[in-house]
Amino acid sequence: MIKTMEQIGLPFAGDIKTDVLVMGGGSTGIGAAAGVAKSGKKVLLVDKNSSLGGMATLAAVSTICGAYSADKSKKIIGGIYQEWMDELRELDGINEGADFGRHRADVCDHHLLKTAADRLLMHYNVDLLFQTQVIGTKCDNGFIQYILLSNKEGIFRVFADKYIDCTGDADITAQCGAPFEIGDGNGNIQAATTVFKMANVDINVTEALPQEQFNNLVKQSKENGEYNLHRPSGVFMTSAVGNSIICNMNWITGFSPLNGKEMTEAEIEGKEAAIEYSKFLKDKVPGFENSYLAEIAEQIGIRETRRIIGEIVLTEHEIMNGAQFDDAISWGAWPVEYHDPSQSQAKKTYLKHDYQIPYSTLIPQGISNLIVAGRSISTTQFANASTRVMAPCLAIGHAAGVASAIAIKHDTDFKNVDINLLQNTLSNQGAIL
Repeated sequence: MIKTMEQIGLPFAGDIKTDVLVMGGGSTGIGAAAGVAKSGKKVLLVDKNSSLGGMATLAAVSTICGAYSADKSKKIIGGIYQEWMDELRELDGINEGADFGRHRADVCDHHLLKTAADRLLMHYNVDLLFQTQVIGTKCDNGFIQYILLSNKEGIFRVFADKYIDCTGDADITAQCGAPFEIGDGNGNIQAATTVFKMANVDINVTEALPQEQFNNLVKQSKENGEYNLHRPSGVFMTSAVGNSIICNMNWITGFSPLNGKEMTEAEIEGKEAAIEYSKFLKDKVPGFENSYLAEIAEQIGIRETRRIIGEIVLTEHEIMNGAQFDDAISWGAWPVEYHDPSQSQAKKTYLKHDYQIPYSTLIPQGISNLIVAGRSISTTQFANASTRVMAPCLAIGHAAGVASAIAIKHDTDFKNVDINLLQNTLSNQGAIL
């Protein structure tokens, strides 16, 4: 193996050994790594980017959805998620529990959120490798032998007892040959968005602007052909810091996030769309008259790609009816929010009840030492439109991290983890079950 790499010009940089390897440093990976460390095992988290947070930070989404109950009365995600938000509060970077009418969310400064994540994981002595890409998986007979990583030093092999796929795209699962599904089964997925920020906004005016009035301004401008606006509406919210607005408005469609060339074109299109929408806001929307485009997200915001086909598949019917499970590891309550480019509308179905996410949705078929966390868990496409948001993804990651530690301690695979022990450990670590 090492000779082969050197023969084709890939420098071998060495072997790394750890108890658990977490791949992906978004909200899910943060939860997973901290969960492992709090449970007493050594963990390495690797991410291809230069900071933690994933969609929340690098895609500048900023609004952390899914932490509150369907009736808005209480938080349903605690534990490591709350620790992360507490770190952010110390940095004066959060508007906690912002009320958006029919739901609540935590609005964060996405730059300070990166540092809050650093502080959280350093507190738990998590080993971190940024700007490091997973490039291969050695998987034999349903067992991962090692993972190949690449950075400027060269190629590393990482040997771990357990592996957690927090890539958001089920990359490791796919490399191992386990079954998965993309979008609706035919590859059609939700629209993506390039978030941007407008500064020097008259916040008093924008916060009083009815959504219907804003939608009408978009509709009128589209009908008049004044601007190239993709989406029939769009949302914006006041930033947690300063007189700025975070804008979640454009839709980028017709590409696969799993295709490098198509992703490149989508990134370029997203930046152009942000500029176009900023012109529309400044020219047409009250409160934005003296504003300017202050920032375009570092990367496009992806809503879905692969989902594993696991032990069970969580359905939208179960979500809509507040299903509860014996192996529950998290609550969920975010609306079923599906951004449908084919019908040019964002479909949002609000829930009457909170629901539970079962541990069995994290288990890929046929790989004994791999667990999957985050938006790639085993659900239907429309169930995923609720489970994919960041607060429950972090809670799912937390559960995957704790399950990894338990599986190592008891010398078992993920499928046979003691559920009562898992749930009790999560509760002792502050998770809300």
